[in-house]
Amino acid sequence: MKLTKNPTITSLMLILTLAPAAALAGAHKTVKPLVKIDVDPVVEAAVTDVVMETAERWNSQDYASVLGLWDPNEPFPTYLAEEQAQWFVGWDRLNEYLDPPRPNPIVEAIREEMYNIQVKQIGPDLAIAVWEMRFHMKRIMSNAIGETVRVSAVLRETDDGWRYIHWAESPKTAMVYIEDLYEQDVDDDWDEFFEEAKQRRKEVVKKKRAAMREQATAQGSESRL
Repeated sequence: MKLTKNPTITSLMLILTLAPAAALAGAHKTVKPLVKIDVDPVVEAAVTDVVMETAERWNSQDYASVLGLWDPNEPFPTYLAEEQAQWFVGWDRLNEYLDPPRPNPIVEAIREEMYNIQVKQIGPDLAIAVWEMRFHMKRIMSNAIGETVRVSAVLRETDDGWRYIHWAESPKTAMVYIEDLYEQDVDDDWDEFFEEAKQRRKEVVKKKRAAMREQATAQGSESRL
């Protein structure tokens, strides 16, 4: 690959060239059972309830109500939505996002579902939660879209219960996301065909190897003449 003198373009070319190979080479799609975290079941249940309540508040379409699950005494709440260009730090940005003066007229409905929630307590009054969020949104004049996003959050125990002080959404890379789309387009009868194809492939390889052995034997006989 010929590199340009522009370092930005060069870096982009390298990323586009190497990213697919790196993604396909590793076991990046391996999904293993959830690891059981040793945590106080009371804390685990309370934090899980907050995460589930978050989905219910989004689904109510009153998005501003999500603010009630944040610790009002946290001076610098941090929030990263997957579609945003930068972290939201502080109440001004968080309020602007969840409770804007003028609601977005484009968004008609949002639905969220939280699952695979895991909780890890990191201090007497602090806990980390990680989970997967199934997200659907319908915008005006368009079809509904859906996506699954990884989410992590830090919560603090307050007099009103566990409350968020940090939230981060982690979407998949473009390459993995596109690969997921291709996987979703596989026909339902593929598994049955695949098992048959493997047997056919074995027969093809077997015949090729037999032909190679015959050819090698013939060449050996000719060399001895």
